[in-house]
Amino acid sequence: MDRLFELIFHPGVIIPMMVLSIPLAAVIGTFYLKAQKLKLGQGGMSNDDAQLVKRALLENQDLKQRVGNLEAIITSMDKEILALKASETDDQRRVQELSDKLKNF
Repeated sequence: MDRLFELIFHPGVIIPMMVLSIPLAAVIGTFYLKAQKLKLGQGGMSNDDAQLVKRALLENQDLKQRVGNLEAIITSMDKEILALKASETDDQRRVQELSDKLKNF
């Protein structure tokens, strides 16, 4: 067993095996990539997948429209809330002034 191991992993054998395996790996890798590109180019997506993507795109458009509507509602509410807040602070200021006058009276 040791003799077989020594023969296989002898530098005179292992170096040519390594040198020949690099181009072999490149050829196999190139073949694999071409096969994947060909598969993708032939419509790698099934009919069910295509319908699912279409439904997702429609739902995405619907959700974008909803978000736009919510943004419009919230921005209009912000203006109204700011107007209310301004009157509240004005009222608070008036109450504070009245309180100060009564304390000094």
